[in-house]
Amino acid sequence: MMYKAKNVDTDKALKYLEDTSKYQFEMENLEIAKVQKYYEGIRKGLGIAKGIFECSNFEQKEEPTYENGVLDFIYELGKELDILTQDIRENVTSVDDACAVLAERIKNPDNELEQ
Repeated sequence: MMYKAKNVDTDKALKYLEDTSKYQFEMENLEIAKVQKYYEGIRKGLGIAKGIFECSNFEQKEEPTYENGVLDFIYELGKELDILTQDIRENVTSVDDACAVLAERIKNPDNELEQ
């Protein structure tokens, strides 16, 4: 049997303590959630700031040019057609010459290594 104090409504006191305990537990969880959200926001902001400096290094990249675009296209086309293109991209004096060499390799894939 449980002890009951005299002149005290123990049922009310226990109910109050139980309600207070639940309330404090809920408040604790809310505070923890707030702090977690706060630090999550800081981490996200730091990640965004870090990404600004890492994403593309746009300050260090050279400006895109017509020649770079053509050489990139030659690379991608060669990759799709399984034709070697590195020597074309490195050793040709103009994009017109590069296109001519690539066209010849597409027409005559057996002569590819002779170029």
